[in-house]
Amino acid sequence: MATATKVLLADDSKEDRFLIRQALTDAGLNWEVDEASDGEEAELYLLRNRKNGDLPHFVILDLILPKRSGVAIMETWFANGLTKLTRIIVLSSVLTETEIAKLRELGAWQIFEKPVDLDEFLALGKRVRDLRLAELPN
Repeated sequence: MATATKVLLADDSKEDRFLIRQALTDAGLNWEVDEASDGEEAELYLLRNRKNGDLPHFVILDLILPKRSGVAIMETWFANGLTKLTRIIVLSSVLTETEIAKLRELGAWQIFEKPVDLDEFLALGKRVRDLRLAELPN
């Protein structure tokens, strides 16, 4: 059996987490998805899993989270070298060019506009799958 693609999904919206999880399932890879519903939980998850040597392949990170913003989380992960060890996919409803530049400096691998409907969520799952398949050896 193929190794699961590990994902941390950090989003405060239970509905969005459900839709992204469904989109990943529908995209057809073997996904192992852990969830964080606030920024503090997401930040601690990665720091803890780094110590265990068990980082996810991808982190799907919403920027507007309770307890700690996505940008603040990215700053901590960057300072701890985590953005070089896992792929960070940022989701946001609205981003300025300045914010995008800052996120790229902090190691965001991909930055997507947050989906607003089911078709967009499904497309996001396929994009993540395609990014993962592009990394896998032939």
